[in-house]
Amino acid sequence: MSSTVPVPPPPLAPPSTFQSGKERVSPLPTHQLSDPKNEVLYEPNAEQELVDTRNRLWELEGWKDTPLLTVYQYIPPILQNGPQCGLVALAMAAAAYQTLIPVQKLLHEAQMRGYSYRGEMFSVDDMASLALASIPNISIQVINGLLEKRDTVVHSLARGGILLVPYDADRNHQPCCRKGHKAHWAAVCGALVCSDKCLLAARQGKSRRLMMWDYVQLAASNNNLVEFSPERGEDSSKYLLPEGGVQAGLCGRAIILQCL
Repeated sequence: MSSTVPVPPPPLAPPSTFQSGKERVSPLPTHQLSDPKNEVLYEPNAEQELVDTRNRLWELEGWKDTPLLTVYQYIPPILQNGPQCGLVALAMAAAAYQTLIPVQKLLHEAQMRGYSYRGEMFSVDDMASLALASIPNISIQVINGLLEKRDTVVHSLARGGILLVPYDADRNHQPCCRKGHKAHWAAVCGALVCSDKCLLAARQGKSRRLMMWDYVQLAASNNNLVEFSPERGEDSSKYLLPEGGVQAGLCGRAIILQCL
């Protein structure tokens, strides 16, 4: 970390669009929208939340250059109840496409399809099928090898896509490498670039705060999902694992949702 930290720029006025190269990103919603159970809550000023997150990160990292906001699409925070992180990530992504789906409805559908017992989602393929069945007018791309697909991911985000990605979550919800023992899901909705670093804007079901994660660290975390947690394994009947276990279902894999 640099010993001299630059003063962050003042808050930016909400722009009508964010632009990256030749890509133009749709304006962000600034109204409130909620389902009957109040599971989805839009923040009153999504743009300012993003700018504040960028400035906070800039100060902590001590970057000399101003971080460039490349692409961003607002998605609402939803908190999970129980082992429903994947379903919550999917519900947040659906809301970005103006489809409000209660998490309990997704849970019921996942159970009916034989994907989950209590909300756990240990298969990228099952998550992709559930997304297609739940959100109208979207396409799904399952990607393998997140580290090598950075350009694909950022380009998809620039066109309004959402990345649903499993990873190991540390105590502060940041990506870590625990061999899949802390497997968790997040919805990635934007990217920020400073010098040669690429950071991803993401939400996950244990905090309302918008997170910023290093792309390489997230890819490494995603690629280390190789086994079911021994702590959870004491009662494995509570969790539905795909054939081949955590490694076959999650390791090195993610999903890109794109509006048609």
